[in-house]
Amino acid sequence: MNQPKIFLEECAHLAAEAFQFLKSTTVADRAKFMHAVADEIEAIGQELLDAAHEETALPMGRLAGEKARTVNQWRSYANAVASGLYTEARIDLSEPEKGKSDIRKYNIGIGPVLVFGASNFPFAFSTAGGDTASAIGAGCPVLVKGHSGHTKTSTIMARTITEVVARFGWPNGIFSHILGNNVDGTDLKIGAYLAAHPSIKAIGFTGSYYGGKSLFDIANQREEPIPVFAEMGSVNPVFAFTHLLNESAESLAKEYASSLTLGVGQFCTNPGVFIAVKGTGLERFKRALEAEIVKIEPATMLNSGIYSHFEKNKKMLQDQGAVAVLTESAIAADEGQGAPIIVHTSAVNFLKNKVLSEEVFGPFGILVEADDYEQVFAIAQQLKGQLTITVAAQSQDIVEHGDTIHVLKDKAGRLLFNGMPTGVEVVYAMQHGGPFPSCTDPRFTSVGPDAVKRFVRPLAFQNWPNAFLPEELKNENLLGITRMVDNVLTVGRV
Repeated sequence: MNQPKIFLEECAHLAAEAFQFLKSTTVADRAKFMHAVADEIEAIGQELLDAAHEETALPMGRLAGEKARTVNQWRSYANAVASGLYTEARIDLSEPEKGKSDIRKYNIGIGPVLVFGASNFPFAFSTAGGDTASAIGAGCPVLVKGHSGHTKTSTIMARTITEVVARFGWPNGIFSHILGNNVDGTDLKIGAYLAAHPSIKAIGFTGSYYGGKSLFDIANQREEPIPVFAEMGSVNPVFAFTHLLNESAESLAKEYASSLTLGVGQFCTNPGVFIAVKGTGLERFKRALEAEIVKIEPATMLNSGIYSHFEKNKKMLQDQGAVAVLTESAIAADEGQGAPIIVHTSAVNFLKNKVLSEEVFGPFGILVEADDYEQVFAIAQQLKGQLTITVAAQSQDIVEHGDTIHVLKDKAGRLLFNGMPTGVEVVYAMQHGGPFPSCTDPRFTSVGPDAVKRFVRPLAFQNWPNAFLPEELKNENLLGITRMVDNVLTVGRV
């Protein structure tokens, strides 16, 4: 499907107009809207789950859980917005006798946001996902470029949001849903066209490194550069240390196999690389891992494109020199199904061959065997930015290898002490983002209420009459939000 240029221009124009409307709304207004969207999504019946299952092959249980997570995102983000947390209201009262002005500052929406739906989360990271919720919470209209892998699902979610917009009497440009590939009559991609459009003021993206980096480059080549919050590829390495391996090799192997193959390995936090020093603990781990992987059944991947990329990329890594198959599923896979496989190589080979550090999206892992901890330290130093890094260790390991841990802190958005990274909780403390190339801006998260921070900017008012100030900064503080007044946090009136 292609879209006429006039349609895309209309969407951008309406979003720009809607942004002017949203400036007149308070945090309480937007929170009420967000709760209404959450209620409507929760009320959608089997139609939504059936559509998503048909388009993505994700199991019904997983989809039901993701729907609940999506509802929770809208509600938790709404509550955070209503609290005034992201307005960061600051009031410094005048002192005429000292020549000091009255200065008040708060955060406002940055402008219309272009959101790209993700393939692997048709609800939580797509049309009605966290990017859309956080942008609207910040006071920004949203244009969603629906993912081609689940257009029916995306359309159902879009219809739900537009119905709430109509019920509230808000402008249509608050939310636009755009499907298709090219701008009609050209080879220009819709996403690239909108990313370069002057009405767009920020971009939210979850997907491949190629897609995210392309949008980042377009945004920075504009006459007016704009921020791009792209969550891209990550191999999410696990660094396993000797004391833990000697104590718990078998249980760690079960944990790792389960995490690596969860959802057919189609998670951005999939732990694709496992690093450890040779020894009896690692040998026990390998035997236990082989026993786990051989019995895991292949399963259908999200779509044919993802399946073909998985097959191509795993073959590319297998064909690298000094790489051998450690274990793979013993159950035959049908066309379109991802079969779990783990290869292994030496730390020396891993360090010299950068291809081995590339993400393979699917149930693929590489076990890196080091001769000593000097090689482990070298891997930590060479590592690119990651969404997550897991430290499988006991306290004694941390004491003995603190230098490696300190290096890993520079490379990760979320650093785990044991456990596996595939669970991403929607809470304030969650950091889902990391140093480049896992993300284009490591200062922000795309999961949890703090995701709202991406789409705001500060605006200060100097010596303005109280009547003309935004509600968040007026003396009365009728919204009851926490504000810093003359260096003191308070919910009282000025």
